[in-house]
Amino acid sequence: MKPDDKNIVDVSIIVPNYNNGRFLDEFIRSVMESSVLPRELIIVDDGSTDDSAKVLQGYGHPEYLKLIVFEKNRGLTAALNAALEAATGKYIMRADPDDVMMPGRIKRQWNFMESHPDIDVLGCNVQYFDGETGKDINISNFPPAHREIEKAFRRGEHGVQHPTVFVKGEVYRKYRYQRIFPGEDYELFARMIRDGHRFANLPEPLYRMRIHSGSATGNLKREHIRNTFRFRDEIFGTSTGKFTVLRYYVYILNYRKYQSGKGGVLKYLHLFFAVLAYPAKLLKRIKR
Repeated sequence: MKPDDKNIVDVSIIVPNYNNGRFLDEFIRSVMESSVLPRELIIVDDGSTDDSAKVLQGYGHPEYLKLIVFEKNRGLTAALNAALEAATGKYIMRADPDDVMMPGRIKRQWNFMESHPDIDVLGCNVQYFDGETGKDINISNFPPAHREIEKAFRRGEHGVQHPTVFVKGEVYRKYRYQRIFPGEDYELFARMIRDGHRFANLPEPLYRMRIHSGSATGNLKREHIRNTFRFRDEIFGTSTGKFTVLRYYVYILNYRKYQSGKGGVLKYLHLFFAVLAYPAKLLKRIKR
């Protein structure tokens, strides 16, 4: 993995991997094909039992790619924290190994952060795509400005998409992911919001997120939503009722089934029930 004649920017990309061997080549190629390159790509293999190790060993250029290997699976948060501790860049960027980086993502986020020193955490929108067919599904609709992002977190919602964040290294290193899953990303970024750090999102989709049976995006349980609202109440001092949890669960569950649906009436029935459970989401998308 050689930088060739591309500019290198002071960015560390941190990537936890567990049994994503079948996607690693495509992901690493997407980093290599970026318009500018990061100073380091840190991949933590969390005790994978598939061919991840073999794939990663094929990219043995220590000046660019840093590999951290856990002999046994220790969980997502442990992998993320190990990557954080190894990252040396001015900025730290997240990505997941079953997704794809768009060529302009690093440069676009780097340029924005360099020209907006008041922003600590920068996300972007994502293009969701079907993991089996490769077809585009839809584009996310995250709010661009800090005020709306903070409101989302205080409602118990995600104001940024976790693998799209581009964070000042001095800020990210002050925090660690707690040993909780899922909801570890909401918990960490909500604490940053509470502590006064400023957020933004770029409106364009600079990241392709794969929807497949093994992805976090493709799996959801009611307990996941309950956990997120519990973190919200602990961090912001709110009190969330059972109906709010249920309504948001119904919304997210049906929206994700709409995303992963293969077409036909059932797919759009899921969209209908998602809108019925949370019509404000549709209105915000239309407004934006």
